[in-house]
Amino acid sequence: MLKKSILLVSLLACSSLIACNKTKNYKPGDPLTITSIEMCDEYGESTLIQYKDFDILVDSGSELDAGHVNEVLNNKVTDKEIDLLVVTHPHGDHIGGIINGALEGMSVKQIVDYGYTYDTDGNDKINNSSYVQAYVNKRTSYINAGATYHGIKEQMKISKTLDIDKENDLRIRWLENDFYFGEDEVFPNEKCPTDNPNTTSTSFNLEYKYWNLVMCGDADSTNAEFTIMQNHQNLFKDAKKRIMLKGTHHCSSSSMGSNFLNWTRPEVIFTSSAMISEICAPNQVVLGSGDDQLNHPNKSTVRRIKNRTQNFYWNGINGDITFVTDGVNDMTMSGAGRKRNYLKKEGIGTASIEEEKNVTFFNSEFAKYF
Repeated sequence: MLKKSILLVSLLACSSLIACNKTKNYKPGDPLTITSIEMCDEYGESTLIQYKDFDILVDSGSELDAGHVNEVLNNKVTDKEIDLLVVTHPHGDHIGGIINGALEGMSVKQIVDYGYTYDTDGNDKINNSSYVQAYVNKRTSYINAGATYHGIKEQMKISKTLDIDKENDLRIRWLENDFYFGEDEVFPNEKCPTDNPNTTSTSFNLEYKYWNLVMCGDADSTNAEFTIMQNHQNLFKDAKKRIMLKGTHHCSSSSMGSNFLNWTRPEVIFTSSAMISEICAPNQVVLGSGDDQLNHPNKSTVRRIKNRTQNFYWNGINGDITFVTDGVNDMTMSGAGRKRNYLKKEGIGTASIEEEKNVTFFNSEFAKYF
């Protein structure tokens, strides 16, 4: 009798374990909307994520694009409150918008950023001490108005996840980067192999049912992408998981390494940088062989992406890009139409803004340059 009881308990325990380990069978939920805001004047990025009345803003673009970012926020954030502001790192193309009015008319409830004191002698607005101090002053004004604030290292000590809708499995999972620094530390320092704050980018995975949105700021393939992968080797092992990836560092040559793409195995990738001039040269540089890191997106990186997925979008082609998912079914995409134009490779006329609103990068006229 005792043996039968032990056997029954064992069977029940095994049954319970199988049930716990079994992947949930999700039903479609409320829409999660992701908007990659067009950078009209300068490379940079700002992404708005919305679910019901919960609004997340990741970075704010450059000072030149502050007005357009503000326009999008005022059109889309109906309650005029940013529930979570994430600032990935202190470069001007990510903090310039905040300094120059991108959040005008908005209140901010919570801030998570890079955390450390940035000590730089740079003379340009991408790498400038006074620019960073202006952001810190703006951050302080939000804190004084009631916003809670933590640098990413402190935030992860408090909690490595942020539940947005626990019942429907919508959460942020902060991704561990070995090059995060605390609020009492100064960067650059000897703990990091580079003095480029891209490496310190605050990173997270937004999980909603089967879909995952991976956001890693300007993480570089040499350092940050590698350590994030090492710290989360099994994050995307589940075959049912579906992944969208925000292209790191505007898809420059120093980002989106093959190992990183294989780790995330994205179905959809989007990137952000401006279509600067009408001679089809993004970011004020001539399209080259792929060695120039200022080519955003870069030819060599685009080739790596093409080997992974055809669903690659660039807001320089599509304008403001809106993705919508119910957490289960295929993600939908719609573009607003870009504000900048470019010449066709053949040199006869410009590419159609209207016809290219909803095309992938690879189906655009611009792809012919690659």
